Amino acid sequence: MRTLLTRFAPLAVLGVISLIAAGWTAYATVRPKAVPALANLPPQGPWAERVSASGLVEGDGNDTVIGVPEAALVSAVAVRVGQQVAPGDLLFCLDARVAQSELAVAEAELAIARANAMAMQAELARLESLPRAEDAEPAAAQVMVAKAQLSLAQSRRLRLERLGERGVESELESARLAEAVAMAEVANATAALAHARLPAYAQDVAVARKRLEIDTANIAAAQARVASVETRISRLEIRAPCVATVISTTVMVGALAAPGDPGLVVLANLDRLLVRVEVNESQAWKLMPGAPGQAWLRGDRGKPIELRYERIEPRAGARRAIQGKPGERLDGRAVQVLYRLVDPPAHIRPGLLLDVDLEGGVPDLAAVRK
Repeated sequence: MRTLLTRFAPLAVLGVISLIAAGWTAYATVRPKAVPALANLPPQGPWAERVSASGLVEGDGNDTVIGVPEAALVSAVAVRVGQQVAPGDLLFCLDARVAQSELAVAEAELAIARANAMAMQAELARLESLPRAEDAEPAAAQVMVAKAQLSLAQSRRLRLERLGERGVESELESARLAEAVAMAEVANATAALAHARLPAYAQDVAVARKRLEIDTANIAAAQARVASVETRISRLEIRAPCVATVISTTVMVGALAAPGDPGLVVLANLDRLLVRVEVNESQAWKLMPGAPGQAWLRGDRGKPIELRYERIEPRAGARRAIQGKPGERLDGRAVQVLYRLVDPPAHIRPGLLLDVDLEGGVPDLAAVRK
C-alpha cells in the first residue's frame, strides 16, 4: 500500500499544479486590462469631421524642366542651384562655332544678292529713262560735224570741176571719193542721232524687271537664311522662360547635352508653395471645396501651418508612394487636392512631406460639379 502511494504521489502533485496553472491562465486571459496611452499620435485640427492624409510640398505650378534644341557641348554655365532667375536670363550656352561659320556664309550670300540687285536696278532705271537729252546732244553735234565735212568736200569737188584743166583728174577723183565718205559719215551720224532719240526696247525693259525680281527674291531668301542661322544661335543660348528658382542642375562645361536628357536645369516657382494632398478613395466623399486645413512638418508638431484651398484635381488616379514607407501598398485610387501654404516657415522646401488634416463633411454636390 505504501509502495502505491509513493509511486502515484508525484503524479497527483503534478496534476494539482497543472490544474492551478490552467485556472490562472484562464483568469489572466479574460480579466480586463488597462489600455496604454498611444504615443506619437498624428496631429489633428479642431474639426468634428476631418480628412487626414499626407501631403507633398511643391512649387506653384509644375516644375519647368529645361531641355536643349540639339546635341552640342556645353560652353558656359551661368546659374547655380538656388539662384533666382527672371524671364530671359541666361542659364547656359551650347557651343555655337559651327552656327557662327554658317552665319558668315549666309551674310556673304546676302551681300552678293544685294549688290546684284543694285546693279540691275540701276540698269532698269537707265532703260526706263531713255531717250535722254544728254545722249542725243553729242549725236546731234556729230551730225553737224559730218555735214560740215560734206559741204567742204562738195566745195572742193565743184572747184576742181570748174577748173577743167588737165592733170587734175586724179585730184577730182579723190575729191569725189572724199565727198562720198563725208556723205556716209553724215548718214551714220544721222542714224546715231535717231537711235539716241529712241526709247528703250520693251523686251529689254521686261527682261531687266524680271532679273530685278529674281535678285529681290534672292535677297529675301538670303535674309531668311541669315535669320534662320541667327535664330539657331539664339536657341543655343538657353534662357529662363519665367520667373523661377533653380532647384536642380546637372549641366557642366564641356559635357554633351542632347535632347531628351532629363533634368539639365529644373526651375520652380517658390514664391507660392502648395501641398498636394493624396486622399484615399474611401475618404474622398468627405472632401469639401473651400474647406480649411492645417499641416504639420514631421518632427515639429507644435505649430500648425494654415492651408488655403486651391483646387481638387478633376480626375482621380492610382495611389502613389507619397509617404515612402517600406511595404506601402499602392493599390486603390486616390484624389489629389491642392492647398496653398499660408505664411509657411522659412525651412519649408519643395519635396517635404507634411501631415495634413482637412475639415470634412458632406460636400455640396452643386459646388463639387462646378
